Amino acid sequence: MSEEQKIVINDEEHNVSDLTVETQMHVARVAEIRQEIARLQMQINERQVVLNAYRDAIINAVKPAEDEESEAEVAVQ
Repeated sequence: MSEEQKIVINDEEHNVSDLTVETQMHVARVAEIRQEIARLQMQINERQVVLNAYRDAIINAVKPAEDEESEAEVAVQ
C-alpha cells in the first residue's frame, strides 16, 4: 500500500490528490523550477571558479617583471 502524497502549504498539510488538477500542475511546476534553479546555481558556482582562474591569469600576465624578480629573490634567500 502506497502512502498518499502530501504537500505543506502555509503550514497546513494537504493531500495532493485533494487539490484541483490545475493546482497539482502548479505544484509540479514549482518543483521543476526549484530543480532548475538548483542546477543553474551550480553552474553559476562553477563559472565563478573559472572566471576567478582567468582573472588570476590576467593579473599574473600583467604583473611587472620587477615584482616577479623580487619574488624569485625572496624564494632563493
